[in-house]
Amino acid sequence: MLRGIYTAASGMLAQAMRSDVLANNLANVDTPGYRRQATQIEAFPTQFLMREEKRRYTPIGTLGTGSLVTGVRNSFLPGRIQTTSNPLDVALAGHGFFVIDTPGQRSYTRDGSFTINVGGWLVTQDGFRVLGENGPIYIGDSKEIVIDSEGVVTVDGQVRDRLLVVEFLDRTGLANQGGNRFIATAAAGLPIRYRSTVIQGSLEMANVNTVREMVNLIEVQRAYESNQRVIQAFDDTLGKLINVIGT
Repeated sequence: MLRGIYTAASGMLAQAMRSDVLANNLANVDTPGYRRQATQIEAFPTQFLMREEKRRYTPIGTLGTGSLVTGVRNSFLPGRIQTTSNPLDVALAGHGFFVIDTPGQRSYTRDGSFTINVGGWLVTQDGFRVLGENGPIYIGDSKEIVIDSEGVVTVDGQVRDRLLVVEFLDRTGLANQGGNRFIATAAAGLPIRYRSTVIQGSLEMANVNTVREMVNLIEVQRAYESNQRVIQAFDDTLGKLINVIGT
């Protein structure tokens, strides 16, 4: 009986984590470059049950022993392209990631909502420098900024650099760093330069389907409540058993 309580409790924990991930997806539905996340749930090993009767054993089925969230994966499906008319906003049509110079390492993002810091460098909204093929991109006090479809940055008629866009052999090896940025683990492999179509004056929005996430959230809530009722039933039965035996 206690095994049933533990099994249902593990289900509640898994659904609670799913709920947190889904809520985070919905909270970032309007965040440029955000990649939808989903939990990976695995079942504990099942047990084979036998019925013993007069030293004869008859198989009666299997018994599940619960579930466990083993990780959170990112969906890299493309998001909707939204026009902003801001010359510092850029979107990638297709695969690829912008490269960002973060402390101690490079990070990668699909969020192209860039700006210019007080020093005149092209940076993210968090203040990290955006890298071109020759390093950080200096814009200065310019009046006209043009970024063509190949990522070439032209400032007041002079070519400054080309946005560095890379791709990975295995995107699942990218780990979340926060701020819509990813870091490459050994599983992702080395970054490879990639020629993606760059769209100036536009942003790629989150690849989150609001309706689907709401449906998933309702499903999670029902699963959580079902496990909760199972625990309550076991608890009531256990209480009656103790009271009967005790008397």
